Amino acid sequence: MNKDLEFDKKLKKKVLKKPRVSKVAIPHMSGKEQLVKILNSAGKQEISAWNFLYIHIFAVLLFSVLFVSLVNLQIVKGEEMAERSEYNSIRINTVPSYRGIIFDRNGEKLVENVPAINIYINIDIFLNQQLEIDEEKLHYVSDILEDILGDKWLMVLEEDEHYLSIYEKVYSIYTSNPYLSNILLARDIDNDMSINIKSRGEELLGVVLEDESKRNYMYSQYFSHILGYVGEASSADIEEYEYISQNDTVGKLGVEQYYNELLAGTNGRQATEVNALGHSITGSSYTIEQELSGESLYLTLDAEVQEHLYKILSSSVKKSGAKGASVIVEDVNNGEILSMVSYPGYDTNKFIGGISQNNYNILLEDKRVPLLNRSIAAQVPPGSTFKTIVAAGALDAKAITTSTIYTSRQGYTFSSGATFQEYGNHSYGRLNIVQAIAKSSNIFFCETIRNWEMEELVPYLSTFGIGEYTEVDIPGEMPGRLPSPENKIYLAQHGSPWLDAVWYPEGDSCNSVIGQGITLVTPIQMANWMAAIANDGTLYRPHVTQKSVDEKGVEREISYEPLGTDIVSKQALAVVKEGMWSTVHSSMGSAGTLRSLGQEVAIKTGTAEFGALNAKGEYEHTHAWIAGFYPYDDPKYSFVIFLEDGGLSFDSLPYIKEVLHWLIENEYY
Repeated sequence: MNKDLEFDKKLKKKVLKKPRVSKVAIPHMSGKEQLVKILNSAGKQEISAWNFLYIHIFAVLLFSVLFVSLVNLQIVKGEEMAERSEYNSIRINTVPSYRGIIFDRNGEKLVENVPAINIYINIDIFLNQQLEIDEEKLHYVSDILEDILGDKWLMVLEEDEHYLSIYEKVYSIYTSNPYLSNILLARDIDNDMSINIKSRGEELLGVVLEDESKRNYMYSQYFSHILGYVGEASSADIEEYEYISQNDTVGKLGVEQYYNELLAGTNGRQATEVNALGHSITGSSYTIEQELSGESLYLTLDAEVQEHLYKILSSSVKKSGAKGASVIVEDVNNGEILSMVSYPGYDTNKFIGGISQNNYNILLEDKRVPLLNRSIAAQVPPGSTFKTIVAAGALDAKAITTSTIYTSRQGYTFSSGATFQEYGNHSYGRLNIVQAIAKSSNIFFCETIRNWEMEELVPYLSTFGIGEYTEVDIPGEMPGRLPSPENKIYLAQHGSPWLDAVWYPEGDSCNSVIGQGITLVTPIQMANWMAAIANDGTLYRPHVTQKSVDEKGVEREISYEPLGTDIVSKQALAVVKEGMWSTVHSSMGSAGTLRSLGQEVAIKTGTAEFGALNAKGEYEHTHAWIAGFYPYDDPKYSFVIFLEDGGLSFDSLPYIKEVLHWLIENEYY
């Protein structure tokens, strides 16, 4: 009974909460049964079949909208959305690797990395929902930045392209590489620029300053032509080399360029998840590939020698009135370069981060042409130094022997009646080959080739590297020119109208064997052939780099195969060496001033005439050459000094004496 009362109370409470319904008389039912009947009746009145129809129609419409949207996304815009997803769901950023250091042969640091502030622009800030650049926004920031950077912006533009605004540069890079987020604008900005940019941070949204590094050259002037410098990767660099990407620093000249891949290492890569606007979703990045530091290089050069010889060369140029000069010292036993100086040099540090147009114009307009690496790229007649190769070839081919005698005299003529003479119209009388080298007789060598064939000499000249690259590991080398009949005719027919398209067997051949005519060589070629004479016939590949060392300290020797071995007989070279020794130590020689050096030196001088003739039919301009090797009995180094438009070789003997005296005094032998 009590349970029935409790049930009645609960039912009454529920009834009170329901909407009011009509009272219906239900005969012969208890109170509880009547209440249950009333509740059931009320529910049936609120839920009808139409309610279910409405719900069904709504569900069908909703499903249709979803289906149409899905079809549009997957089929109509499927390719576009897939591309957009691939393009913008992940941004790949480059993590710069640490560039390797460069040392001299003794571990003296020549190049180091020092802190620098670089400026980037984050392209994500300027993208709208369609992933297109907001032009107005980017133009605004571009104009402000150009005012702040001034000449610094002009410096970073590639040399071969017209002026671009920051807007144009950013737009061009983004359209060609939409994966790139941060675009480099300038390297190594100064403190004033940095402060100015930071103070205008609200206006310069998307502009980012990064603490990174730059190159610093410790012996800038002395090693400028050896080391070169680094700069911003150009579009040509990126297209040519797979390992170079946007924002990379690359070597532009010298060892920095030649060994760029080794020095640069491998950049790392980080992935950042971004939303449709290109903005980071998580605020963090994920390392895809860890960066790998570049290897350091140890050169064959000695910093102390390089600095000292540069100073000697600088003084020599001023005293001689030369336009420029070069000196090279090469190990005859392996091709290692102890020193290679081209004067004048230039400050490579000015190129880091971009050189100002004013400073660049100064270098371009300098009549001494400081940007020219004379050691490997000055192509000039060798003068009488060339007689050493001619003598070696003639002796090896048995065109002459040590018993061959020719007479040096005045009034010497060709069969056509044309005259040919010794320098200064001297007369030396009867000479053998050793004496002819010591006296540098033009007539002896002219007689040699008149009784031989130029076509037989040319292969010997090629064997010694004339007209060929030495393949020295510095970019920019020139090959010189082989004095062959074919080359003369080619020149006459292709841009050298002052030449006859005919090879004259006497005149052209005699001019060629004394290092004139169309003969051209470089200082590095001469140092190399002198080394081959000294070492009895191996033409090594000259090089300035010895080994590399990775970040773990693992060393790797860099090997260089010889260009040729046994290029002529040792017997022939022994005679040539005796003639070069006689130039210094015999009574017939003209370089007796070098006898007091403390080590026996063998040399050959050369005065190369060039330019126009004066009213007397004489050349008013000459290059001065002195080349050779030492010590005579056990050669260690070959050497060359070249003074461009520097007068007579005889007058240059004091300069090479100063070089050799310092080397020998400091035990470089």
